[in-house]
Amino acid sequence: MGDFVSTIGIALGTAAVGLLTGRAVRTIADHFASRKGMPYATEITTAAVFGLLGWRIGLAPLLPAYLYMAAAGVALSVIDLRTRRLPDALTLPSYVVLLALVAVGGMVSRDGALTVGLILGALGAFSLYWCFRRMNAALGPGDVKASGLVGGILGTIGVHAWVVGIGAGLILAALYAVALLISRKGSASTLIPYGPFMFAGCLVAVLAM
Repeated sequence: MGDFVSTIGIALGTAAVGLLTGRAVRTIADHFASRKGMPYATEITTAAVFGLLGWRIGLAPLLPAYLYMAAAGVALSVIDLRTRRLPDALTLPSYVVLLALVAVGGMVSRDGALTVGLILGALGAFSLYWCFRRMNAALGPGDVKASGLVGGILGTIGVHAWVVGIGAGLILAALYAVALLISRKGSASTLIPYGPFMFAGCLVAVLAM
């Protein structure tokens, strides 16, 4: 009973942090994409993802890294949905922040393999999406760059999580593309927002670990 109450407390606490962080996430998204979305949708989404991560991970050394990834993922997803692009100004600095947070988490937990997993996971995802980009013009360069963030955080968990997360993102994006084709709202060359699907796949893998 005590563990259950503690888990719920952590989930509620991280959700509250996510609600506050969501305002900053919305500000960042609005800076890169002037078209505004539904009121408070960004804050609610950020709070929900933070709460789920707090519930699943708990007060682990890598929690800050996962929460940062969640905030960046929500911001990039919102921007991608509005503009069909993932700005380098947000994606590239996130690599530095994520590396620093994972390195600190690795030192706290005395697990140097976490940083290695981050680097290998990022390189693997980047290489995979780079190959997809060469074969499919509908995949934008921003998607390739952002894929390393997803692959990196999944790499801190393990190969199985990496495969599940990357695979889930690709499947979700493929289903969306098929739906566009069937509804005749898009073609094989239509740019689709891969970002939200990549980050959703990542969340699925983290929650399933």
